Amino acid sequence: MLTALFVAIALCSSAYNNVRLLSHMADDLKVYNGIPMDSYDQKLTGLNLLKTDRQQLDKYYREGESARLGMGLYTGWRLIIPLDIAIKNYQPPPPPPPPPVVEVPKLVRLDSMSLFDAGRSELKPGSTKVLVDALINIKAKPGWLILIAGHTDTTGDPHRNQLLSLARAESVRDWMIQTSDLSTTCFAIQGYGATQPIASNEKADGRAANRRVEISLVPEASACQPGPERQTSQ
Repeated sequence: MLTALFVAIALCSSAYNNVRLLSHMADDLKVYNGIPMDSYDQKLTGLNLLKTDRQQLDKYYREGESARLGMGLYTGWRLIIPLDIAIKNYQPPPPPPPPPVVEVPKLVRLDSMSLFDAGRSELKPGSTKVLVDALINIKAKPGWLILIAGHTDTTGDPHRNQLLSLARAESVRDWMIQTSDLSTTCFAIQGYGATQPIASNEKADGRAANRRVEISLVPEASACQPGPERQTSQ
């Protein structure tokens, strides 16, 4: 009678523990399946619970179930396939979008001899087409400064060359302001003289390359902002 009583108690305990195990894992599976796939944080938390349940069942499969689940009543294997399907069908969140591509402004390089006579800073009458092409390639926009930089070769006095390069940059800027509707706040000028060569000044072709005007856009938050009179209602 004692043996029969012990067996009956063991069977009841095993049945109870198996029911609890199945109920617990079935609840985890039900909760996981009820979470929308795009609720990424909640879905991931539920997925980790399912993986823990699956590892426990895998351990019982490899090593045998614990004594409290024995007596031939263990049926946890029934949840292995549903758990595997749920885990396999998990969809991770999409990768974050790539950062916006910041357009690197194009540098427009103009030959000074096509714009100016030697030693002069007044624009030639025939320089209009070259400047129009430059203006088309440089698109002014809020937050970008149109930088016009003049350069010379090493011929002559360095101080005079610096002043000449600055005056040439100023002439190009003034032409662009007069020809377009751009504000003076869109522009900045610099004169570098012969301090930034792009070729050797030892040869004629190198000196010709160094005599240039460069136009580029540089970021500056306060640059080229429309004034009140330029703003239009939306």
